[in-house]
Amino acid sequence: MSETKARGSCILRIKGMHGFFKAAEERLADYVLQNYETVVNLTIEDLAKRSDTSYATVTRFCKKLGYDGYKDFKSSLIQDALTRQNSETLQDDLSISLAQPLESICDSTYRFFIRGLEESLSILDYNLIEQAVTAMMRANTICFVGTGTSGICARYACSRFFRIGLPCVWEGDSTLYRMRVATLRKGDVLFAISASGRSNDIVKCAQLAQKNGALVVSLSDFAISPLTKASSINLFTTPRIASLYQNLDMPLVINQIALIDTLYACCCSKNPEHASGVYADTRLASVEEKMKL
Repeated sequence: MSETKARGSCILRIKGMHGFFKAAEERLADYVLQNYETVVNLTIEDLAKRSDTSYATVTRFCKKLGYDGYKDFKSSLIQDALTRQNSETLQDDLSISLAQPLESICDSTYRFFIRGLEESLSILDYNLIEQAVTAMMRANTICFVGTGTSGICARYACSRFFRIGLPCVWEGDSTLYRMRVATLRKGDVLFAISASGRSNDIVKCAQLAQKNGALVVSLSDFAISPLTKASSINLFTTPRIASLYQNLDMPLVINQIALIDTLYACCCSKNPEHASGVYADTRLASVEEKMKL
């Protein structure tokens, strides 16, 4: 996790980390989620006692969430309590019923995507964005990898960045992209995309690239995972929240693409003349391929 101050909803962070905590931390997480309005008034000793944990567990819990300490954690939790913009509110926004009229379904769906993007922005770490952009601008080669839906986003990312002159590669075949990753060395960047951060092929690619001296940038849902442990720069979307009709990949794609386009725009701003020149050349080539009426 970043050493900078954590941003965004504390409740969403805890939800996203569920399943990655140790037993005592999981017990603490459940207590906080069920009693967050009470927790904001507790000392660290009181919270440890009420959640049947320890001072050390609470401290470790706060660090895992990306906070400097208990005071930082509680300040974020207070904001959740004040605004009530927690994950339960978000889930309510996502609920779609068969009985809803078409107009209501459309409205709910659009509000869902907008809310997801707002939450992703709220946890965006600008320092890490700056580090990722700098690394990509200096890289000898940028290799994008991903599987499934994240593979679509990896291909999209490659198609964006090569159009402004960055040395990008992407392979859809798992054997080929593993071979590509095996050639990466110091000065190269592996951009690994995995929503869960637990895709076996992607994690192994990150580990291999790191072993060979390449810089690994990861993009995943917010959680500590095998991928984040094998990466130098971890970028996050918000946790996916499933409901009857939204246990789908589209919300994930939109958040990943929004972050990819953010990096793209930042790279363009670093060298606008070169970026615009290369983009103009690629645009001309694509225009010439289109059929004329």
